[in-house]
Amino acid sequence: MIKKHRKPSIKLRQLEALFRRLNTNHPRRKDVEDDLFKARAGYKGEQQLDYDLTFLRDHEFLILSDLRLPHQGKHFQLDSLLISPYFFLHIDAKHLSGKIEIDHTLGQMKRVRLNNESDVYNDPTLQIKRHEMQLREWMQVNKHNVLPFESLVVFTHPNAYLTILNGHPYRRRIIKNGLLIEKITGLQQKYRRPVFSHKDLEKICRQLIKQHTPSWENLLSKYSISPVDIMTGVFCPKCGWRPMERIHGNWRCINQSCKYEDRSCHLAALDDYALIFGSEITNPQLRTFLRIPSRTTAFRIVQSMGVTHRGKQRYRVFYLPIEH
Repeated sequence: MIKKHRKPSIKLRQLEALFRRLNTNHPRRKDVEDDLFKARAGYKGEQQLDYDLTFLRDHEFLILSDLRLPHQGKHFQLDSLLISPYFFLHIDAKHLSGKIEIDHTLGQMKRVRLNNESDVYNDPTLQIKRHEMQLREWMQVNKHNVLPFESLVVFTHPNAYLTILNGHPYRRRIIKNGLLIEKITGLQQKYRRPVFSHKDLEKICRQLIKQHTPSWENLLSKYSISPVDIMTGVFCPKCGWRPMERIHGNWRCINQSCKYEDRSCHLAALDDYALIFGSEITNPQLRTFLRIPSRTTAFRIVQSMGVTHRGKQRYRVFYLPIEH
């Protein structure tokens, strides 16, 4: 039973918004595009993992996707967590193609792509072991019994060719996604003594979801991008033209071959604003970003959205929602 469904992460949505609105000739645009490509590949791998888990016939598992939990003043992230009365299973998805060599003695993973370019990463089992320790400590802090934990690194790309070198001590934890259900079945046969009741599991699920903390990162600072390099205006959802005009409460595309109209096109623009600049916005900032001259119109827009605010009159700051 899926208790927490997977959605595109805030990080992925931030990169999409930044790439969409960053000036096309900006020197850091290629860096943003590369990171966006990696984030999309990661999400695709997680979606493939979700699909593979649909073949799990035993409904004793509660499945939580994309958890980010507090730990000693920081946070750790889990791609997928399966919990049962018998054991917990954390699965980390890797959507990499090419020839992949994992060498635990060096603590590294090397990927050689089809064009013979190579990338070097940390051995992924180091991360899953750390996350396993953090999850155990999370259980202890939240006053739950510590039951058996298992972790898997699952390579989801069909064109990944794996080589595990030098007698890797955790080689059994590294698999291709085609073996996932067989591996889980083996773990079910290994662990037969229940530690938790289903009522306990439901309580743990509620705590995990409640403590899930999505991250928002200041990408402008990360890539050294000035706010003036961000394109403003409402983009036409049909043809992509910008800016749309606001006429009598409607947004109208000025592209003569399109002329699309809609009353709520500003919502996507303000979502981009929140993802790039953060959730706080003032009336002047809203007018500048949406390219509307009227202070009254800007106030009506945020009022119609039902957003919270602080301060009064010209010092008022509104809080745009960022969907998690």
